[in-house]
Amino acid sequence: MNFVLDTNAVSETEKPRPNPGLLDWLCVQDPAHLFVTTITLAEVWHGFHRLEPNHSDYNRIKIIAMELPRTYRVLNFDLRAAAIWGEMTAAADGPLPLRDSFIAAIVRSRGHRIVTRASVDPFFCIKNRLVLFPFNCNYRSFITEGF
Repeated sequence: MNFVLDTNAVSETEKPRPNPGLLDWLCVQDPAHLFVTTITLAEVWHGFHRLEPNHSDYNRIKIIAMELPRTYRVLNFDLRAAAIWGEMTAAADGPLPLRDSFIAAIVRSRGHRIVTRASVDPFFCIKNRLVLFPFNCNYRSFITEGF
C-alpha cells in the first residue's frame, strides 16, 4: 500500500516533540511506499522563504526542504491529477482549499492513501480511498464516502 504524506504530517516529523502516534506509524512503514507531492514541497519552500536569514530555524528548514525529495518519492500534479481536480472542484458544494485540493487530486489520481491530521474537505472528496490519521496510538483510518 502506498501512502502520501500531507504537509502537516511532514512538518510534524520535524517538530521538537513530534506526535508519537505518527512516529510509531512511520517507523513500521516501508520507505519505498511513502510519498510527498510537489505541492508539499512548495509549501515547505514557501515557509523557508518567509523566514529571515537570521532566524534560528533558517538553515534547518532549508536542509529539510532540500532533503525531502531524497527522503520520499515525489508525485507531481500532472494531467491525471488536473482532470481529477477539475472533476472534484466542480462537484464540490463550495470552494475547496487550493493546495489541499491539489494534494487530494494527486492522491486520488494515483489510487494512494493520504496520511494527514486534517479531517475536513478536500480529503473527504477522495471517494473510496483510505484516509489515515496516525496521530493517535490507534491509527484511526476509514474509507471515505465522498466524491
